[in-house]
Amino acid sequence: MSIIITTIIENDKKENSNLDNEFGLSLYIDDGEIQLLLDTGKTGLFLKNAEKLNINLKDLKTVVLSHSHFDHTGGLKSLIETVNKDFNLYINPNFFNKKYKTENNIETFIGNNFNKEYLIENNINIVEMKEDTLKLSEKITLFTNFKNVTNFEPDNERYILKDKDKNIIDKMEDEVAIGIDTSKGYLIVCGCSHIGIGNIVEKIKEQTHKNIYGIVGGLHLSRANLDRMTKTIDYFKENKIEFLGTSHCTGANFINELKKQNLNYISNNTGNKLIFD
Repeated sequence: MSIIITTIIENDKKENSNLDNEFGLSLYIDDGEIQLLLDTGKTGLFLKNAEKLNINLKDLKTVVLSHSHFDHTGGLKSLIETVNKDFNLYINPNFFNKKYKTENNIETFIGNNFNKEYLIENNINIVEMKEDTLKLSEKITLFTNFKNVTNFEPDNERYILKDKDKNIIDKMEDEVAIGIDTSKGYLIVCGCSHIGIGNIVEKIKEQTHKNIYGIVGGLHLSRANLDRMTKTIDYFKENKIEFLGTSHCTGANFINELKKQNLNYISNNTGNKLIFD
């Protein structure tokens, strides 16, 4: 059975598409055994796209939130209140930390439009990942508890958490990624890769003892300098990562570097379908 990854919503879309796009990400993954939703975009627009793409979210049983930024979780309330609330919600235990961004000494809240109490009131079955891995099907596994182990992906001091009266750097400990066994090799699907895509790859290699064939999703390199981009591309080459399906926060500058280096990538935009055996 083929594995199909459909981008329900993303920053961009193809010309003449009848789908909506927005700053955010939502992916639908069907491996024949289970169907899951990774992230819900910024608003409820993804629900309209799902309907146009003939994706049935009414019977959906598995929702995974890659981290607790508004552009990945903002549509969850719309899903719950208008379509379906009978699903398991997979998150990291740190998901409900209050997240902020600092820009020119101005703090902006960038977290969820809901809290844990809201989910409990709506009888959502919350599954907080206590372990580093959680197998969902024969082919699909969730990974979390990533650490900074590479030497080219520093913490981003623009992102902070509120700890009583003081700010601390957000080390993105709530990040969750998906691993999929395919005939070509192991595939990683990520929401934003805030912790660093190299750190995500290293953790998943350590857990699975498998080589990584490809990566789909946001790589969060839109503000990366040339040194960071170059080291990331070198890392991909060293690890023989053959395919990239870039989305959302990857950044135009990084995509230009991929072009220069002739790496195998596609812009994985709204409505796109990726099929793996």
